[in-house]
Amino acid sequence: MLIVLVAIAVTAFGILVLGWVVYPSRTAKAAGVGAGENSSNAAGLVATPISVILATRESDEAILRRIEDLRGGDYPSHLMEIVVALDATRSSGLDTLQEKLSLGTRAVHGAVAGKSSALNAGVAAATHEYLLFVDTAQSFERDAITKLVTAVGTDGWGAMTATLAPTSGDALMDRYWARELAIRLGQARRHSIICVTGCAYVMHRRFWREMPAGLICDDLWSTYSVVTNGGRVGIVTAARVTDPRRFTRDDEYARRLRTMTGMLQFVRWFPAVLSPRRNPMWKDFLLHKLTRPATPVLLLIGGVATWGAIMLASPVTAWTLLATGVATIALVWLLATLAPGRLGQKAKGLLFAQRLLVMPLYAIARAARADWDVWKPHR
Repeated sequence: MLIVLVAIAVTAFGILVLGWVVYPSRTAKAAGVGAGENSSNAAGLVATPISVILATRESDEAILRRIEDLRGGDYPSHLMEIVVALDATRSSGLDTLQEKLSLGTRAVHGAVAGKSSALNAGVAAATHEYLLFVDTAQSFERDAITKLVTAVGTDGWGAMTATLAPTSGDALMDRYWARELAIRLGQARRHSIICVTGCAYVMHRRFWREMPAGLICDDLWSTYSVVTNGGRVGIVTAARVTDPRRFTRDDEYARRLRTMTGMLQFVRWFPAVLSPRRNPMWKDFLLHKLTRPATPVLLLIGGVATWGAIMLASPVTAWTLLATGVATIALVWLLATLAPGRLGQKAKGLLFAQRLLVMPLYAIARAARADWDVWKPHR
């Protein structure tokens, strides 16, 4: 029995080390110069028209500000067709918005509620080969669009994504994003990144596939559509996008819960994402993405197996370790609630990390019962 418990613990913790340490470290080390960053002469693209798809449910004022930002860059405005794709919940305001739009910009709306339907309508209305997908809240650096279009024009690339500059002001989250960027660069150098940045990416129209209604991770779908149809997806770190919004840790928690639920939805709806025959990035998807929702489950399995093995060898030690663990968790909670100053802040950071660790269980529960309404609280 002891050997069985040790084997279970080693397997569980081994998978975690592979997904959280070995894979990220080797992939980041392989990054070198980011794929998609090249010295192509942008002047050769001055005659390249693009269609910008702005999927949104925001106010007219926010939409007009975003359009002004897009046309304020160095990409020739007369070569930029902008299609505002309204969520179906905003379809009643279509005519009013259209009256406010300038020449070269038009508005459509999705057939049903949800971003995927709005994107389908936007692409259907677009007329050009290059499709640039953007959201409402962010802003581009002046040359971001030119750099994206230049990069995606290189042979072999089906899509290119920009880099969202970390502006959270939270040191923990900013370090996380810096690490994610290094991993993405390594993925792109080998073949493709796993998922574009949904608020800023350009793709060849021939790789576009209509999105299913109710799809949560539209950015993952776009990437999957490219790599499973012979293209590659890269990242251009010099094409920078900023988001002026500031998110609390609660906001970040909710965002991650939505994203993880969407990823599990994607696996449930499209299991071929894990097929070596269909998806050339299946191994990266498995190690980089699915290790995350599996983490609390693997920790629980490995922890219980380890505790059981110790229990067989020394019951007193096993109960002492369990009591110490429970007391430590309770102490962190108390410090986060009651302690002032830096000690309280550090405890709150640990408490947030605990919440993030448990969060995948909520996503798994939603996926198990096919609850894809990610904009309502978990029940």
